[in-house]
Formats: sequence, structure tokens, C-alpha cells
Amino acid sequence: MPDGHAPAQHAALAISCVDLSVSYGSRLVLGGVSLEIQPGAWTSIVGPNGCGKSTLLRALAGLIAADHGQVFLHGRPLQSCSRRERARSLAWLAQTSAPSDLSAAQCVALGRFAHTGWLGSQQAADEAAISRAMQATGSASWRARRLSTLSGGERQRVNLARVLAVEASILLLDEPTTHLDPPHQEDVGQILREQTRGCAVTVLSAIHDLSLALLADRLIVMGRRAIVGHGSVREALEGDWLSTAFERKVTIARLDDAYVWQPQLGKTVHD
Repeated sequence: MPDGHAPAQHAALAISCVDLSVSYGSRLVLGGVSLEIQPGAWTSIVGPNGCGKSTLLRALAGLIAADHGQVFLHGRPLQSCSRRERARSLAWLAQTSAPSDLSAAQCVALGRFAHTGWLGSQQAADEAAISRAMQATGSASWRARRLSTLSGGERQRVNLARVLAVEASILLLDEPTTHLDPPHQEDVGQILREQTRGCAVTVLSAIHDLSLALLADRLIVMGRRAIVGHGSVREALEGDWLSTAFERKVTIARLDDAYVWQPQLGKTVHD
């Protein structure tokens, strides 16, 4: 996109990229990736370790520079958006975070800096957003506790609350269920579904747990060298994209309203 203008079809999208390539040194991690993320939907990114899921999220967030290609935010080139516009539109959750001496409430309040600025004081709207986010993630009872005293799973829920407190239109989440036990992973899935269906938020998440990832509205399936497919969960399962991506047979069973991965030990996609 040398002219810096978004094609007309990108205007209605939450976020998109065209011919995006990212390298680390001489290693090409993403090569020529083009994606269109629909607004108000939960899209999960799945694929084997090292395929570039985190890199894709970081590139879409503008946290790393691409070698080639362009990212569009609500139809506008991302690089043309101010820092404040990005901060208000895109909320980012990293895989891990270090313990700190901040209290849980102070950590969640960081999500409001996109609105208040570093020197601004919190208003009633900010306090309300912080409270809503902590209630949604089940972290309200830890408001006064230091992050350094919380378990990894508790810290992850506080950090998710920080992201929700931004009240951004797009959430980019890198392994939001890290350190969480299965019941709390399910809670996160419910939170993400509520954000899309109840708040019209667009969610893009990289998730290792296939059963949880398949609860999303759409999937981006990444292989070791390229995007295998991007579409509905039904399209992904009917096309057997997961077996192609993981280079072994991946069997998914339907159980009520959920999907369950069934391990096939010792077999590859070529068997």
C-alpha cells in the first residue's frame, strides 16, 4: 500500500492487514499475511509453537515494526493514528507480566491512562470503568492487595481487568488464560463472549487450549510457514485446517455446545 490509503473494503473492518511480513534478524516469522477482522466478533488464533501468533498480535497492535505491508485500524493506516487514538481503540494483553508493588486496583487503573493521560486525575467515569472491569474478572476482592502477593492466575485476571478498563473497541490478547485453571479459563471464555455479544467489542486472542479457542466465532489457523485458513469454526473443522497446521491428525469431537480435542498419539497428518 505505497499510497498509504486503505482500500474501500477495509473501512468497515475493525482491523486488517495487507501483505504483512515480519522478521527477527534473518528469520522470517510472518510472510505476506493478509487478514480482515470483522467487528464485534471473537476471533481465536491457533497454531503450533513458534508459528508467529504472538508476532502477529504485536504487529497488529503496532508494538513491532513490519518489514513489509500495512495494518489498518477501522479503515485507516495504523501509522497515521495518534498514540492516544491507538491507546483508546486497541487494548493489549501480553502473555506474562512481572509482579510489582502496585495494588490490583492501581494496576487496573493503568487501563484508564488512554483517557486521563499520565497527569490527569480519575473521574467518576474512570472509577466506574475500573469497578466494572474488576467485577467482570472476579478480581474486585483483591483491590487492595499488591500484585506481588497474588498467584500467577490471580495476576492474569487483574491484568485482564486492566485491559477491559480501557473500554477499547478492539482487544488483542496474547494467551489470556495463562496460569489459569480450567474453570477460570472457562470464565475468561465467557468474559470474551460477553464483550463481543453484549458490548460489540472485537476480540482477537491467541489461545493454546483448542477446546477454549473453538468457542470463538472465528478462527485464524496458522501453520509453520503460512496462514492455513481464516474463517468460521465450522469452516476450519470441515476443512481440517488444524491437522494441516499441526502436521498431525487433530480430531475434534462435538460435545453439546462445545468442541473437545481428542489426542491421536503417534500419528501424523501423513499417516
